Amino acid sequence: MLNDNANKLPSGHPVKLEITDPNGKLVYKNVTTDNLNNVFKFTVPTVQEDKTGQYNAKVSVGGATFYKGLKIETVKPNRLKIKVEFEDDILTSNTPLKGTLDVKWLHGAVGKNLKTEIKAKFSTAYTAFENYKQYTFNDPTRNFQTEETIIFDGKVDENGLATINNKLAIGKNAPGMLNAQFLVRAFENGGDFSMDAFTKPYAPYESFVGLRSPKGNAYGSFFTDENQAFDIVVVDAKGKPIKRNNLEVKVYKIEWRWWWNSSYDDLSSYVSSSYHKPYSTSKINTDTKGKGTFNLKIPNNERGRYLIRISDPVSGHATGRTAYFYKNWWQNSGSTNKEAAKMLIFSADKEKYNVGETAKLTFASGSEGRALVSIENGTEVLDTKWVKTQKGETTVDVGITPDMAPNVFVNISLLQPHAISANDLPIRLYGIIPIMVEDPETKLEPQLNMPDTLQPEQKFDVQISEKNNKAMTYTIAMVEEGLLDLTRFKTPNAWNEFYKREALGVKTWDVFDDVIGAYSGSIDQVFAIGGDGSAAGGKNKKANRFKPVVTYLGPFKLEAGEKKSHSIKLPNYIGAVRTMVVAADNKNEAYGSTDKSVEVKKPLMVLATLPRKLSPGEKVTLPVTVFAMEPKVKNVSISLKLSNGISVVGEQKKVLTFAKPDEQMAYFQLDVSKAKGINTVEVIATGNGEKSTYKVEFDVVNPNPITSKTIDKTLEANASETLNFSTFGVSGTNGATVEFSTLPPMDFSRRLQYLIQYPHGCVEQTTSSVFPQLFLADIFDLTFEKKKEIQTNIENGIKRLGHFQRPSGGLSYWIGENAANDWGTSYAGHFMLEAEKKGFVLPLTFKNNWIKYQTQAARDWRPSYRSYNSDLAQAYRLYTLALAGSPDLSSMNRLREFSEISNEAKWRLAAAYALAGQKEASDNISQSANINFKPLKNNYYTYGSVDRNRAMALETMVLTKNSKMRDLAETIAKDLSSNRWMSTQTSAFSLLAMAKMVNANGGKALSLSYSINGKTETITTKSAIASRELQVNNGANSITLTNQKDNLVYVRVLNSGKLPLGNEIAEQRGLSISVAYKDLDGNKIDVSKLQQGQDFLATVQVSNLKDYNVNDIALTQIFPSGWEIVNTRFTAFGSSTTSQARFTDIRDDRVNFYFDLSKKGKYSTKTFNVMLNAAYLGTYYLYGVQAEAMYDNDFLVRTKGQWIEVNK
Repeated sequence: MLNDNANKLPSGHPVKLEITDPNGKLVYKNVTTDNLNNVFKFTVPTVQEDKTGQYNAKVSVGGATFYKGLKIETVKPNRLKIKVEFEDDILTSNTPLKGTLDVKWLHGAVGKNLKTEIKAKFSTAYTAFENYKQYTFNDPTRNFQTEETIIFDGKVDENGLATINNKLAIGKNAPGMLNAQFLVRAFENGGDFSMDAFTKPYAPYESFVGLRSPKGNAYGSFFTDENQAFDIVVVDAKGKPIKRNNLEVKVYKIEWRWWWNSSYDDLSSYVSSSYHKPYSTSKINTDTKGKGTFNLKIPNNERGRYLIRISDPVSGHATGRTAYFYKNWWQNSGSTNKEAAKMLIFSADKEKYNVGETAKLTFASGSEGRALVSIENGTEVLDTKWVKTQKGETTVDVGITPDMAPNVFVNISLLQPHAISANDLPIRLYGIIPIMVEDPETKLEPQLNMPDTLQPEQKFDVQISEKNNKAMTYTIAMVEEGLLDLTRFKTPNAWNEFYKREALGVKTWDVFDDVIGAYSGSIDQVFAIGGDGSAAGGKNKKANRFKPVVTYLGPFKLEAGEKKSHSIKLPNYIGAVRTMVVAADNKNEAYGSTDKSVEVKKPLMVLATLPRKLSPGEKVTLPVTVFAMEPKVKNVSISLKLSNGISVVGEQKKVLTFAKPDEQMAYFQLDVSKAKGINTVEVIATGNGEKSTYKVEFDVVNPNPITSKTIDKTLEANASETLNFSTFGVSGTNGATVEFSTLPPMDFSRRLQYLIQYPHGCVEQTTSSVFPQLFLADIFDLTFEKKKEIQTNIENGIKRLGHFQRPSGGLSYWIGENAANDWGTSYAGHFMLEAEKKGFVLPLTFKNNWIKYQTQAARDWRPSYRSYNSDLAQAYRLYTLALAGSPDLSSMNRLREFSEISNEAKWRLAAAYALAGQKEASDNISQSANINFKPLKNNYYTYGSVDRNRAMALETMVLTKNSKMRDLAETIAKDLSSNRWMSTQTSAFSLLAMAKMVNANGGKALSLSYSINGKTETITTKSAIASRELQVNNGANSITLTNQKDNLVYVRVLNSGKLPLGNEIAEQRGLSISVAYKDLDGNKIDVSKLQQGQDFLATVQVSNLKDYNVNDIALTQIFPSGWEIVNTRFTAFGSSTTSQARFTDIRDDRVNFYFDLSKKGKYSTKTFNVMLNAAYLGTYYLYGVQAEAMYDNDFLVRTKGQWIEVNK
């Protein structure tokens, strides 16, 4: 909504919305003029892969910009409504914590006997008390570590209610007020839980002391040799002032600390030890208003940094600050003890006024004097008048007008005659107070008329009108309460935004000091008075593939006195929905909103819960919750409609009997050994003419990697051969591919399959999985389907790589890291440029920002003669710049002159010169390079290996048409088709260089036919390689091949499948691993049988056993389908997974940690904790844990898995 009344924009003026992700990267931009009475609508799409966290929306219009934070998370909506109410608003340590807990289903049924727990986490609050904003109530010498405690753990009763009665004894050593962050979880009988998170203030002391410092000089420090007046206040936990005697003020001289020394001060040592003597100690008392003052004068020869600390002898709370005192070099010493301008205290007769009322301001005054009363707001002075003062007290009347909304500041300067001695006040006093103004005309009251309860799939009408028949423009949003409750979302009202308290925008100076010698104070206070923010909670789980109930309509125009009707259709959903109307009337600057929450239910309802994924061979219990809401529903029969491959063990149908409206459970056992892919279970409940259905989707995946076996044959000219092979692994996971080639085999298909299925996704691995696919169509004869699939893979890769780019233009190693990764930036950029040449579209602003980053990095690079030298990374960077058409010749020449340039860097630099059109320079460098590559100890910096460096050289040779390329290509082909392990980087570069080589030199054409299981296909192509998927039968297969040309054809059949659960082999080299499961008190537990609903921790320790560092280790923990990973990272509660990893990736069923390890010794072990919950009944498989160095095959450890159960 746009309000431009104060400064009209021309009609049709555009509004721009830009959204940046948590890394600050632009992800959405739209400029539009499309609006209805200044209400603009932007629809912003998100995708599953988007980064989660705090996004920022920026709206720019007519030179002004506005900002709003957006939370984007993978969440799952609540199905239960949780209400927690505490008796006290501010929790304290001396009164017990009393409250009530109420759990209902969203559709209104009581949540009877459900298990519920409330946890609280206490952390330091830096906020002070409402009326004492300028005071500090925190003790810098005390340090409080976050503490967690369980407030309630039990079941609610038959009516869904429970009472909370608990004593809090936390924060004996707190610096001040604490925040108590509560996390409430209510568990359904089916195992799923709903949650609510909120924050309350907690007072660990019965009274608090606050310190207000005088305004220092420009740098917040104070001058020596002057009296500095500090104010003190004592308040109780609710912020009411208290009279307190014998407050202790201690001042310590502490070490000077330079701004660049970021180490944390240990101030506690000053207070506790006898070694540091206080510089001064004094006692002071506060008056009945809780206030007191003390002066501090530090002589210049004692200048330095001081700790000031005031403690309350009764409650034990203390406050304080550190401050610098040094000499005032700019002022002559005449007025050392200058008196600050005295404040004039005055008040208005009430806090809030409506337009048309009169405000009465009163202040104490002498008989002869003048007061200048000025009414000011956020932008200008509205009115000024001079008032003659009365003896004792003066009253000023101010009429409240519409332009004073939302608030004004009244600024009074009181002047007394120069020579008066009737009172001892200074000649001039000065004061300011805010006055809140409301204009009822600016409030709209939309009315919303709709049914009080709804049924699933019902079409209903919403009627909109305005209470006082005003005209308005409005939008309607209907959202399920289960989503809104996650963050305790309040229906927005633009009135609060447009009429929120403004800060004073008028600054006041005067020349009083310079004109009148009798006064020597200084005035330089500027008052800024603003609002404060709001707290939020939430719950993060991977998308349950639930379809959120969200409908957004509008904007619409409502004429004065009109009524409008809209119809909305509900999906098959039970729970509660809130319909929200937000309205604006741009002409009169009036705003308002309303909402109505209704339950969505019917006489018979059913809900079901399943894990989001299962593995073949697991048995799962499907809990079905049935609600009979009316007495007529007596007997309910429940049946299941299952997709292929899922079967019910035992009874196929269940019958439940209801004596009265109630909620009951039914359980089915499912066997998913034959299923694969996305499956559905539909629960159908019928009874007394009522019918209700509920559909659950889940994935059946075998998480084992694909294993491949190859069979090779050579087809002589015009010959025929028959090959026999058998499928292996779990049925349904088998497949076979045949590759024909007139070139010696290089196992393209198998190596590519490894890249595509590689489970980790850093910038290098993401690029490696798609880079070779760019060139497949150039050298392979492929089917149309395969070409389409490759195109989709590349498009997705480009999109994902866009998410790695930092605002600087460089790419980070993991999505979301701040530092750009040198090699990753060049490598991903190289791929993007080649993809662009092939007609793919790059993400918004990617290329320009990338070139900017690369150019800067190339200029900043300096060769080093002593330590490890990154000349290959620089050569690669220069190559990518040349490829982008912006070669940096001066940096290229600088690298060429470097006397210790490595062989690897020479090959890449030659390619850069060739691309820049400098053939002669390119040839000169190539001639000085050789192809006998040696292992480099610093290969890990570029994720490289001898094979990778060889492949990079081959790419250069193809570009410069070097005669040695045949020999080199043969070596690489031999390595590719061997069984040697290759990292993603080595595999990708080898495939890529070979593809370019084959494309440049071609092979002989193919003409052949093959038949398998009675189906014959013919291939005639100019390409040297062809690849086809085979339709295989389970068990034995036979393929007959016929070569119809007089050339030699190499045939390779790639036969692949996934091994069944429990067949993984334990291995160990270079690393050791230990896995322990513990309950929340730290006791070890046996996880083979767990109770449903139990929370526990998985702790893994990984150690390096070798005498050198190892980088880029991936630790993967795959958890059984029946366990949920408890992820509270995004609630007000904070994270429950702890790790020493540089990157943590939490998915539905697994957590990946990525980290580096130091060599064997004190720091060679890292520990990772994941909090889990045994959520779903059944028998599941717990995989072994695996840790591997992604670029070094000498480090790998894998443990055996086991079967586990979750029981009631």
